[in-house]
Amino acid sequence: MEPWADLRGALPGFPDRYWLLNGIVADPAGRTLLVASNGTEAVWRIDASTREVSRLDLGDASFGADGMVLHGRNLYAVLNYGAPHGVYVARLDARLRSGTVVHRVTGDRFDLPTTLARHDCRLYVVNSQNDEPPGTPPYTVTALDDPVCQQRG
Repeated sequence: MEPWADLRGALPGFPDRYWLLNGIVADPAGRTLLVASNGTEAVWRIDASTREVSRLDLGDASFGADGMVLHGRNLYAVLNYGAPHGVYVARLDARLRSGTVVHRVTGDRFDLPTTLARHDCRLYVVNSQNDEPPGTPPYTVTALDDPVCQQRG
């Protein structure tokens, strides 16, 4: 298999053994990919036609996402490294080049969340429990209201 894109040039000095490409989402047309790397505390933007890689500008916000969902211009992400565990929502510009973190939902209900799904105005977060020995239940999914939907309703 040949690599489709090489992100190493965008991340100088980041050791290969710590490459943590976690979530990946695409805009509806498939022209722009957003790739999370919780080891770099960043989300990377890839132009699918040119394969140009740049960092999504979210200011100084910690956004080392694991799983992500892109719904319109809202980027939902779960964080479990470098910031309080939980769901973070960034509102992105029309070209998906920059944005602002507009919501942070954190707390004890999240146990090392790794991914999430969105359905209607609900978010469903998978808690990995990676800090527990394998096969140690209970395994949980946290359901919560989508804070973006709450603003409209």
